[in-house]
Amino acid sequence: MAQAQAIAQRRFITVDEPRTPELQAVARAMNDMVRRLQTMFAEEAQRLEALRQRVNHDPITGAANRDHFMAQLREVLSSEEYGSHGTLVVVRLTYLNELNARLGRQRADALLQGLAKTLAACCDSGDTEQRVGRLKGGEFGLLCPGEANADARARAVHERLMREWAPSWLAEVPDLFHLAAVNYTRHEPPGDVLARADQALAQAQARGPNHWYATDQAASPALTLPAERWRTLLTEAVQGGRLSLAFYPVVRNDAQRPLHQEGVIRLRMDATGSMLSAGDFMPMAANLNLTAPIDLGVVRLAIEHLRQVEGDVAVNLSAETIADFGFRNQLVQLLQQYPDLCRRLLFEVPEYGVYRQFDAFRDLVRSLKALGCRVGIEHFGQRFANSEQLATLGLDYLKVHPSLVRGLRNNPGNQELLRGLCSMAHALGITVIALGVESRDDLPLLAQLGFDGATGPGI
Repeated sequence: MAQAQAIAQRRFITVDEPRTPELQAVARAMNDMVRRLQTMFAEEAQRLEALRQRVNHDPITGAANRDHFMAQLREVLSSEEYGSHGTLVVVRLTYLNELNARLGRQRADALLQGLAKTLAACCDSGDTEQRVGRLKGGEFGLLCPGEANADARARAVHERLMREWAPSWLAEVPDLFHLAAVNYTRHEPPGDVLARADQALAQAQARGPNHWYATDQAASPALTLPAERWRTLLTEAVQGGRLSLAFYPVVRNDAQRPLHQEGVIRLRMDATGSMLSAGDFMPMAANLNLTAPIDLGVVRLAIEHLRQVEGDVAVNLSAETIADFGFRNQLVQLLQQYPDLCRRLLFEVPEYGVYRQFDAFRDLVRSLKALGCRVGIEHFGQRFANSEQLATLGLDYLKVHPSLVRGLRNNPGNQELLRGLCSMAHALGITVIALGVESRDDLPLLAQLGFDGATGPGI
């Protein structure tokens, strides 16, 4: 009975076989079916992971290729989920062709691989794979969303390269690399950011071999507060009603029929009404262990909204929150007071947080679905190798990472990848939604690939 109920909830699990012969035969048959299904999904997940690596990653270093890195840069520059300021670091090898001749292809590849690995280790985000890309032959980029101090980031990355990577090569290649870092601001054209990076690289080169140069633009004073001031501000925001939600539509493929509204958090800084988006303050909240009260405040705001309007609302839970048992108890107690609203309330967690705390996420899913809520994963599609685990969760929907969706019309590799993802998800009864859609003209193509809905600046 428990296994049948789990399958009805889209959780495909095996059970111990009972001793009663009749029931034993049924349980064995169902277990065999579940194992075949799990094997099928494991094989498909591995196929999609291999395809993702081939389409979006450099075959030598494993870093994102230029197209994929540029898609991520466009997403960081346009999305409110990232800070309104950030830093792009670019490392350029001085003479790649001469390196190949001097070191040989195999050792030159090892040099490139070591550089990409060291840059990846400089990432503070759990989503590191999206932060490092190979822009062209000997040029690599590192994205640092929310890092407004380009000078400090350049210094830190340079010191790490000189400590962990460069010593293995400097004896043979004294003039090895140059490094530049530039700030960017939300909605700045990607071409402008890259042009300033080129200018900064020229300044680094003028300083001599293996030097760095950074250009800092002034960040908003609101984003440069000391940690204790942030703690006071965020605590007062939760207690004093300075959090709010902005709502964006998630639509079906005809753009006129909504699936739900996505509630995105805002923080009012002061009495003048200036607002910060999640990317501006949630990283600091995570550093100060304040995501749980903020997430709980978001849920209260969503409930209040649902009491006043029709339709469904989705809210995000922080990756840092899902393993907080105290938060989970408070959340369940809050939701139990509104049983009629739970069926209209959707919760989503970023993919990197799901797999970082998978057991905690699975328990959270069961608690929320027992109350009638729906649960999904956002920014999905960077860890297909783990996708077989989805068969045990009973998820309701996936929101696919914007870097796989942007520029999709001219990317047949990602089209094949996403067609396979939609097929795999639909076999489990999971709805698939595209994030970061730039134009409603993309909706017919998304429908052809199997997407059930979409959201983004074009929607």
